[in-house]
Amino acid sequence: MQKTIKKIKRELADLYSDTELQSITRLLISKITDYNFTEILVNKNTIFSDEQEQNVDNYLEKLKNHMPIQYVLGETEFCGLHFSVDESVLIPRPETEELVEWIVKEASPNSNILDIGTGSGCIAISIKHFLPNSEVFACDISEESLHTATKNAKQNNTDIHFFQADILKYSKSDVLYDVIVSNPPYIPVYEKDMLDFKVKNYEPSSALYVPDDDPLLFYKKIAEFAELYLVSGGKIFFEIYSEYAKDCVELLKNMSFQQIILKQDISGKDRMLCGIKK
Repeated sequence: MQKTIKKIKRELADLYSDTELQSITRLLISKITDYNFTEILVNKNTIFSDEQEQNVDNYLEKLKNHMPIQYVLGETEFCGLHFSVDESVLIPRPETEELVEWIVKEASPNSNILDIGTGSGCIAISIKHFLPNSEVFACDISEESLHTATKNAKQNNTDIHFFQADILKYSKSDVLYDVIVSNPPYIPVYEKDMLDFKVKNYEPSSALYVPDDDPLLFYKKIAEFAELYLVSGGKIFFEIYSEYAKDCVELLKNMSFQQIILKQDISGKDRMLCGIKK
């Protein structure tokens, strides 16, 4: 194992910082051996099989092409839960964990909750995990994303009502919701070239970008939907792009929402928004 660890660090040294390399090495070794960090230390003299060494080489080739480690391994952790991820869904971010924590704190334990643009299902599944008596619904335009989300719901033993819908066209619901949440596309197309190579070349464009001339497109449509299908006093939660934080606040103020709260993430960026339906 020590020989393999040295090989990983040597071959990736020019691509990652020391901290990133340390983390990636632990993740790769854990994936190959199914050892946790302590077990890796205890079993450091383990000899890898030819098959294990081949798996390492396959992972290294993908990492050299700047594929995110989460896609390389096909998995990640979010809110303490295990999620499968592939290139049909965004990689769950730590700041989105903060959004989930906020919702869990604010929502009634017996709520009807809708997650719009669910992707991997990380928001909906985590909320259901922490609020097991709630009815959680989740939609996405992508059939592939819903397949991944359904898989994640099963492996996390959560019952989510998934359905396929394009929120830009979806305007009818048989359900009234206490909470509607979304982390919609919000990066203007013109900023694509400024993004990290791993993001712009691997993560799904449909979940990232909005037209340059209408950056609040999804927020408007989702808020309009929420005006119709949130109960009185129901709450809408958004993850937002900090550049458009004030615009998102104004959007909700000019609609049927009050007591609007803008929250910063752990990095101090305007990242989360909540409004209550009048």
